[in-house]
Amino acid sequence: MIVRAALIVAVTLCSATGFARAPTTVLPGHKVQLQRNSHALGLTGGYGGANGFAYRQYFGNSYVQMNLLPLVADQGDFLAVMVGASFARYLIVWNRPRSVSLMPSTTALRLVGQASTYFKRDKSPDGSFEQAPCTGVSCNSDLKTSATTENITSVGAGVGFEFGGLLRNGFSMSLDVLLTSVWDEVGFDMLVPLPYASVMYSW
Repeated sequence: MIVRAALIVAVTLCSATGFARAPTTVLPGHKVQLQRNSHALGLTGGYGGANGFAYRQYFGNSYVQMNLLPLVADQGDFLAVMVGASFARYLIVWNRPRSVSLMPSTTALRLVGQASTYFKRDKSPDGSFEQAPCTGVSCNSDLKTSATTENITSVGAGVGFEFGGLLRNGFSMSLDVLLTSVWDEVGFDMLVPLPYASVMYSW
């Protein structure tokens, strides 16, 4: 009896202090509403135009996310713009009630689609002159007006995981692998699986 009572007291103390292992709840997205937030702000990174500051709007278990990153340098001679949009659907969420743990309490499997474009214009001087240095006004004008442009468009789809603030307000981190088609100025360039990531604060 004394041993049994001691075991009961030990289990009760561990549960009260959070050291007992909390049960994990599996929530399927087609049965219940997993996402309780409405908006999110953060940073996203990936290939081409899928980089920059991001805004996310939630619609139940789905969301639409937009990202934008403009870059200007050399008094406007260098200009780059990254623009992207993505759609995701939460399929399953593994939720563990708050406990003492180094791992996130919520993990979600999601289906993701993404499209982005990257445009760059560079008016840097053309250093291909092999003749004597030119000091005339017309030569300087020719150097300054030479420009190169680059445009990359990508479309991808795949799956990924998101960790953190999903069922409540807070930070979350996502990592996706998308099969991505890429086009440049010439035409179709490649079809490869590429990683994408983001850090968002949802509320």
